[in-house]
Amino acid sequence: MDNYVTLYNRLLSRCPAVGEVLSQQLINDSWRTLQAKSDWSWRRRSFTFAPPNLYQTGTATTNVGAGNPTLITGVGTAWTASMIGSQIRIGGLLYPYYTIVGWQSPTAILIDSPWAGPDVTGQVYQILQCYFPVPADFGHFYLAVSIKDGYRIYTTITEAELGLLDPQRTNTGQTYAFAYKDTVAQFGGIVGPIIPVGATGATPISTTATGFSYVANATYIIQIVGGGASGVATFQWMRAGQVGFTGPIVTDVAPITLIDGVQIYFPVGTYNANDLFIINCQSLITQGVPRYEAWPAPTFNGYLYPCIYIAKEYDLTPQNPSLPPFVANRGEILLEMALEKCATYPGPDTEHPNPYYDLRLAELHRRKVDDMMIEFGNADQDVGVELVGYQNLSYAGPFAGPFGVFYDGAYQQSHGPTF
Repeated sequence: MDNYVTLYNRLLSRCPAVGEVLSQQLINDSWRTLQAKSDWSWRRRSFTFAPPNLYQTGTATTNVGAGNPTLITGVGTAWTASMIGSQIRIGGLLYPYYTIVGWQSPTAILIDSPWAGPDVTGQVYQILQCYFPVPADFGHFYLAVSIKDGYRIYTTITEAELGLLDPQRTNTGQTYAFAYKDTVAQFGGIVGPIIPVGATGATPISTTATGFSYVANATYIIQIVGGGASGVATFQWMRAGQVGFTGPIVTDVAPITLIDGVQIYFPVGTYNANDLFIINCQSLITQGVPRYEAWPAPTFNGYLYPCIYIAKEYDLTPQNPSLPPFVANRGEILLEMALEKCATYPGPDTEHPNPYYDLRLAELHRRKVDDMMIEFGNADQDVGVELVGYQNLSYAGPFAGPFGVFYDGAYQQSHGPTF
């Protein structure tokens, strides 16, 4: 089975004049060309959009006049950190949705952009998830369905069309369409080490599984509440600027997730009551991913939307050299594509010509690639059937029973998949 390293070394052995760097680039160019040729079966991935329940307990107030245009405060609310990424609409149809990007307390959250317009006080509101990010390797939708309602979700509708259908977004409940909304930043910042502040007992350790995900640099404060061994001692924590601590929480030798990707664990040792620690974290935007609007916005966590998508093209690296098994078993096609490119490369200059340079040889490689591509495509169709324009079903006669309808061409035409 081939991989990135074996392929560029095979290319070097056939055409040493291109050098290692260019041979790596030629293999990657060929790999991207192959990926882009088709929605190959090995590019299919899946995920499920699982929206939360609608939350609308209590009232909400904006704070533009107080100098905090992104702060929303509540009365009678029990907002949680799990609401980060959901949308909030305050005051009904006259106001747009904002995305929640930070949680400070059960009565204080942060939105992604300053509140537009005058302050509203003590208004009804809705928190739900209208927009959802897709996986980082998402290219485009292959299929999305509504499990509860038993139908296919439209994935080719646009925001402009939704603007005609429902400009105020008055509809909520059952989702019929996913429309591309925008590309949002993803955060993968640094969680710093724990710094003791006059502590006399054992020191916990900070870690992260996802990277720091808050929108700005922040400091987290950890205080031991009840002393004792790990698993017995308790602690509380807060992000600097919040109105109060969260806890007490029992310590553990396994990582405990606080918020914003920050985790902490307590190695074996004795922790003393009132010991104080801080963690300084640095925000960092790592990349952006597409975000889609679910319309109408779902309001119940019983609505699940399984999706199959085609992964976007990517480069191979020495650190990540593996090819999908289907391609690794047919690496010769990538080698031939790269050799075609080698045969069109005259060399860096006249004093260092490429002996492999021959346009007639390039044409031979191209024809070989064309032949191999036919076999490659046929083999892929054996794995993931896609190019089916009709079905040649045997005559069933009077014994077809309830399945006879499937032998009728009219049924095929009226019930076939739509793309």
